[in-house]
Amino acid sequence: MNKLNKTAAILSTALTLSTVLAACGDSGSAGESTAPSASAAGASDVTAEENTIRFATQPGQIRTAINILADQLGYYEEEGVNVEFVNASSTEALTAITTNKKDVDVLGTGIVPDLTFIANGSDLVVFEGTAAEGGAIISRQDDVEKYKDLKNYAGTTAAMVRGSSSWVITRAKLVESGVDVDSIKLLEVDSQANVAQAVAKGEADLGFLPIEYANSTLDLGTALVYEVGELDPQYVCCRQVTSSQKLSEKHDAFVKYTVANLRAWEYYEDEANRPEIIKTLADFSGQTEDYVENYLFVNRTFLTLDPNEKGIETFYESLSDSGYFDGDAVDVDEHIDTDIYAEALQEVLDRDPDDAFFQDKLEVFRTYNNDVQI
Repeated sequence: MNKLNKTAAILSTALTLSTVLAACGDSGSAGESTAPSASAAGASDVTAEENTIRFATQPGQIRTAINILADQLGYYEEEGVNVEFVNASSTEALTAITTNKKDVDVLGTGIVPDLTFIANGSDLVVFEGTAAEGGAIISRQDDVEKYKDLKNYAGTTAAMVRGSSSWVITRAKLVESGVDVDSIKLLEVDSQANVAQAVAKGEADLGFLPIEYANSTLDLGTALVYEVGELDPQYVCCRQVTSSQKLSEKHDAFVKYTVANLRAWEYYEDEANRPEIIKTLADFSGQTEDYVENYLFVNRTFLTLDPNEKGIETFYESLSDSGYFDGDAVDVDEHIDTDIYAEALQEVLDRDPDDAFFQDKLEVFRTYNNDVQI
């Protein structure tokens, strides 16, 4: 694909993704800062620019809780990297990153938009995780036991928002189980609420949702069949992406950024910090403390920074096999960088080789990524 065609494809992708991304609650415009800069250096100072990472966020969003904590706890400043939070929707952020604008350097939400841009010729690179699992399958209450058996999915109608990660992962498991996935009628709707409504009204047998939506709509007469993580533990969900150019130009800043994130992850996983975490994220996002607690610790959102290269490969293959992308398949491994994470993980282990949390994350890294050298 030549450069002109790549650009056209990327811009086309940005437009077609708007419906999918709206379902994730994206809003806002690029460039509106939501947190003060840690550095007063001017934008024309090249050294300051190379040490600055602009992270896209959306109002009320707490899926990127680890990044928020790294900022609010002062870890970015302590590691010597200037991280600015900017208000940008996913489409705006991916377009800015792909075209190497200074507006945004990192987006840390949905994997499906990332892979769609990549499939259309963008320069995106996944270098870190944000969250894993987080999806659910629902049915009417009387059908839960029936749909515990994946073989009973053949011939059903399944409701989802287009590009649902819950469906992508379940589809791969259905193929593994020998189920004829082409016999399943897909009912694509425009919102998560309408997924639950379709199941409740009998318009669909099954619904594929983020876990928080699944649990919040049970009063409609639906019930949880599976958390999709039960079918595929630690399957990839939201990832952190940048461009290869930005990764090269700001390499040292990205390592420092990831060290700070690793420290915030350890803080997040310490149950003793939970009350302060809830308060910090509620204050930052404007959400209630009950909402934050339910989102992160009750309707469990599994946060992880591990890139999970193998999981990304599986996810991309499942999307590609389902005909989600137009055109020829790409080599998705060319769009995954595990070196930044490896350098940062090595750094925190060098500081404290006996840290049990980071020793565990090293084993996870070795399990879910290819050719790990540490």
